[in-house]
Amino acid sequence: MSQINFEKMDADNRELKPVFKRLDAWRRDHADWRILDPRVISRDLNDVDPLLLTFALYTLARKGVYRIVYMVTTPSGVLADGEYDDPKSIPERVPDRFNRYFDTADTDVVPVFKPVAR
Repeated sequence: MSQINFEKMDADNRELKPVFKRLDAWRRDHADWRILDPRVISRDLNDVDPLLLTFALYTLARKGVYRIVYMVTTPSGVLADGEYDDPKSIPERVPDRFNRYFDTADTDVVPVFKPVAR
């Protein structure tokens, strides 16, 4: 995963400093993850105010470190393969990880954060 200068983020957003520190530690512990899934992060960092966590993730996207893409959950609740720049571009049917197709209208669309290639 891309390197992020969290110290710079801290300086620009002092109220988010503790949240960025926690996000940085979480990201290092999950270095093999290619995206930041807010559902997982909020569950793992359950003592962090969800509003501040949301604002910190949004700030990372606004600063161009990450970009928001959309994914759908499978009927079992995991993220299906496929990232979409616009939720309106999600097909009506997509395969799960076992190549079984399901209707996306019956599942959730999740905004996730993908590192911006530098």
